[in-house]
Amino acid sequence: MSIRVMVAFSNNLFSEGVTRLLDDVEDFETDYIFAGTELTPEDIASADVILTDFPTLYGAFQTLDPSRQNGFILLDTDCGKDNIISAIVTNGLKGVLLSQATLPVLKKAIRSVAAGDVWMDKATVNDLLWSVNKLKKDKGVLSPKEKEIVALTGRGLRNREIAEKLRISEHTVKTHLHRIFKKLEITTRSQLITYSIRNTTVKEALYRKR
Repeated sequence: MSIRVMVAFSNNLFSEGVTRLLDDVEDFETDYIFAGTELTPEDIASADVILTDFPTLYGAFQTLDPSRQNGFILLDTDCGKDNIISAIVTNGLKGVLLSQATLPVLKKAIRSVAAGDVWMDKATVNDLLWSVNKLKKDKGVLSPKEKEIVALTGRGLRNREIAEKLRISEHTVKTHLHRIFKKLEITTRSQLITYSIRNTTVKEALYRKR
């Protein structure tokens, strides 16, 4: 049975080159979309695996149903550790491939993700474990309001949206976030999202707000 592969990079030459390499693989049916073209639900439905880079991935994850996001393999073209971890934790990204990976490794990654498995290099796994373990240790006690803000941040709301939902000013939200970052000893919003998802007390706060 053939594996349907969609190649969707933000560089047309790169997409065409990878597609031609995969065209020679007997059990792959490969196609690509042009750079700047938004991935549609129809594109996703027509593929078992989508091979992409971060700009295309980020755009797709803003519009696609989360249940359709687990067939993606991200080619790590210096995406940034926090961005990758956020995509794994919040969107269920199943594959991460280093840019220096060889064709045999690429084929193995595609087959693994198509079979429902996870494909990540050891460095990415170590980064993910380190991030989760670090964020599980709450270095400071969060107030009820701070827990609400963390929970809403974990749902992807921006500062202005959080302010509107909690009926406070955007400046107050920023002040709370500054304190939260200091208490949790984190520096980025993606780390806070990871904390929100992994920390049970924040999940409880989110549940109470529904």
